Amino acid sequence: MNLSWIVDDPTPMVVIIVIVEAILGLFFVATVQKPFLWGMGGAAAILGLVLLVDYLVVTDREAVEQTIRDGVSALRENDLDRVLTFLSPSAVKTRERAIWAMNLVRFTGIRISDLKIEVNPRTNPPTAEARFFAVFRYEFREKTAEQIYEAYAARFTVIFEKVNNRWLLTDHYEYEAARL
Repeated sequence: MNLSWIVDDPTPMVVIIVIVEAILGLFFVATVQKPFLWGMGGAAAILGLVLLVDYLVVTDREAVEQTIRDGVSALRENDLDRVLTFLSPSAVKTRERAIWAMNLVRFTGIRISDLKIEVNPRTNPPTAEARFFAVFRYEFREKTAEQIYEAYAARFTVIFEKVNNRWLLTDHYEYEAARL
């Protein structure tokens, strides 16, 4: 039985416990019987346990999201060496693109939205696919007249694999790209 849904998104469990708490509270107020109060205490303890597990357990999906956030942070800081640490040795195309872009421009802002992550733990090594929309704001390192664009927006599909307990980017695809 796969219980990953509890740590992936505990919201349904929290809602159920809160509803149980409310019902037990109504019964206690109506009857003033201690068993309902004890039930409320038990439900509160279970709620605390669920929230503690959610806080302490980092799922693969959360780890991939954190890798993306750390990679975006490295791009924002224009730290090429740090950006390259997020790439798998097999990510030749992505590595070349990162080196080319970071030598050409200095990023001034990056926004990611509509992030969706699917993890496949059955592959060896485990893989993940992240899809998102990103807007990159930048300025060219060397100014020339024909370089008029200062923003780039695209949808991305990024493939990761888990190596030595780290999620590394192996490939990426850009589509619906637009210069703003």
